[in-house]
Amino acid sequence: MSIFKAYNDEYGHPAGDACLRAVAKIIAAEIQRAGDLAVRYGGEEFVVLLPNIDARDCAHIGERIRQAIRAAGLVHAPNESARCVTASIGGATCRPWLERTAGPASLVEAADRALYGAKQGGRDRLVMSGEVFNLLPMASGQ
Repeated sequence: MSIFKAYNDEYGHPAGDACLRAVAKIIAAEIQRAGDLAVRYGGEEFVVLLPNIDARDCAHIGERIRQAIRAAGLVHAPNESARCVTASIGGATCRPWLERTAGPASLVEAADRALYGAKQGGRDRLVMSGEVFNLLPMASGQ
């Protein structure tokens, strides 16, 4: 069972929707450049697109988002490790002008693998794709 499903089960779907809106506002506050974009990807997943950024800056922004979500103190009793809403973040970058295989599909796959690595590593953390890209098999449904 996903941790967010446990949130909805504990507090109800209207509260879950309010929680997602609060998280979206936190993410929006942390991405401030023109052209940066945050969207809900599905369920409780968000995608943040940061054009023209390197891995170090991507990780920095991702870590700011993670810390801001935790600092918001959104109560989540079923999350036994923190008792508040936290974020597991997978980051990935690509340079399509240098990497012939770079593209949207490979970028999403790399970020998904990194997210899986963050969840497997104990959640409430950021993992960049270069840290796990060759270590973890792609898990279906993750």
